[in-house]
Amino acid sequence: MICRNNLEQRLDAVISPVMNEKTPGMALLIAEKGDVILRKAYGMADLENGRPITPDDNFVIASNTKQFTCLAILILKDQGLLSLDETIDRFFPDFPPFCKTITVRQLMCHQSGIREYFDESVWRQWNHAANATAKEMLEIIKTFDVLDFAPGSQYSYCNSAYVMLGDIVEQLSGMPFGKFLEEKILKPVGMTNSCAPDFMDQKPASLIEGYTLKEDGSFEKQPYDMRLVGYADGNIQSNVDDMLKWHRHLYESQEECFLPRNVMVDAFRENNLVDGSGTGYGLGFFLNGETPGHREIWHTGGTMGFISRCSRYIDDKLSVIMLTNYEGLPKNQLYEKIIAEIFA
Repeated sequence: MICRNNLEQRLDAVISPVMNEKTPGMALLIAEKGDVILRKAYGMADLENGRPITPDDNFVIASNTKQFTCLAILILKDQGLLSLDETIDRFFPDFPPFCKTITVRQLMCHQSGIREYFDESVWRQWNHAANATAKEMLEIIKTFDVLDFAPGSQYSYCNSAYVMLGDIVEQLSGMPFGKFLEEKILKPVGMTNSCAPDFMDQKPASLIEGYTLKEDGSFEKQPYDMRLVGYADGNIQSNVDDMLKWHRHLYESQEECFLPRNVMVDAFRENNLVDGSGTGYGLGFFLNGETPGHREIWHTGGTMGFISRCSRYIDDKLSVIMLTNYEGLPKNQLYEKIIAEIFA
């Protein structure tokens, strides 16, 4: 059970020292058993023009997109267009032979062995990274001709695999990946303030500025380019209200507006390695909560100028949604302090 007594004041005491009128900030929403008990913003949406953040503002949720990507794949599975346990060579016939040994499921649960494109030697040194389309990123991933490990033998978080999953969605649906998310998932759930850009050609007016903390303590505004926008590994832009709608659909509703519940449940099953050991990861969700005594399904996200943390405490019927435009924020420490106050 959470401690509601003076919760807002206690959270202000934790958050205000690190997020204020001189820093980027965040929107925070806490809901318990259907009731919103805190919906508040801290810090600035635009430091240069002095605009504070509001809870209505949109942020890039980055890797919290991965759960939507996995559910898009489950939609295609439900339509009979693929099997999670088929190998991916039919989707990537011109890729290295390793595609004959990797399954769709292994892409989804970070067991593929494919090299991470965010590796510094790839991402930072590639001249076109800021402007690369998804197809161009696939061309880079295609050059990773040696796997880091045998598929299924290890767990290793991999954004490259999710770029490939986005391409599978495009191949089987005939729609751009972001358009598929918007039409088949976001709109049916009622997430009308959210979008999933496929490219950086137009910055949505709802998106606030993203900032990175520099070594000298100043903040650098991040350009709106593909390093910020992301691909199927992290391209959704949303706000706390829409993410609460998402949580309510996942955890409180029995509605089947885009996928039958008996298919959706696969996302919440742990995927083990070939030796039987657990990984704590389902399909786009971490299942091994970090708060002792409270079962938690969660994910984080981070990109150029943005960080997110979205958690559902299952037994407590509690959602905690933290969206920030402050890269460099010690997010784990701050989140732990927030949770400590909630469960005080």
